[in-house]
Amino acid sequence: MNTPSTPTADSGLNNDSHNSEKRGPGSYHHGNLRAALLQAAVELIREAGVEKLSLRGLARKVGVSQTAPYRHFQDKNHLLVEIAKQTFEELAQATRALIDPSCSATKNIEAAGKAYLNFAIHNPERYKLVFGPSIENRAEYPDLIDSGQKAFGILKQLVEAGIQQQELLDEDPQILSTTCWSNIHGFAALAIDGFYDRQVAFSDFDTLLNSHVRLSIRGIVR
Repeated sequence: MNTPSTPTADSGLNNDSHNSEKRGPGSYHHGNLRAALLQAAVELIREAGVEKLSLRGLARKVGVSQTAPYRHFQDKNHLLVEIAKQTFEELAQATRALIDPSCSATKNIEAAGKAYLNFAIHNPERYKLVFGPSIENRAEYPDLIDSGQKAFGILKQLVEAGIQQQELLDEDPQILSTTCWSNIHGFAALAIDGFYDRQVAFSDFDTLLNSHVRLSIRGIVR
């Protein structure tokens, strides 16, 4: 699958500083242990899956004592929540960055949709984590819920602007936003699972991605 060449956002995981005990010549050589743990967790999920991720294994990979990760994360679920929260925040940044106030709401929704898909496709482990079942008791983490709502809120604000400018259907903006997002999310999930790799007819992935975003928006345009 010839996906668009955009950089991943893994390197942006947190910037909280904390010194910790080293365990020999491990991979941890600086004071930002929290960020190192979050980055290493994503790498471990990529290598072996979220089910096999553990705080002890994470400590071995980073090269710190087995107790060091617990200074930042109560348990594995809390670690996953932090990864998911920051993923939502970076996803919001990626989509917001391509919004141009001088363009129409429809054009901005299209740009945001492409940015969303590029982020999802280039960060598959993190994208699947934020929408999958691995995180337990999500309702107990209001910061996670808030970060997800803020990411979705970017699309909703664009839809509200499109309704006001009479570009989009005069319907409930929540319904229009959810309809549009559902189409984009479905495409992202299929792409991540390799569905389009197995379809010979879809040789030009960039064209397919752009067309999907455009047609998804057409369903809510006047």
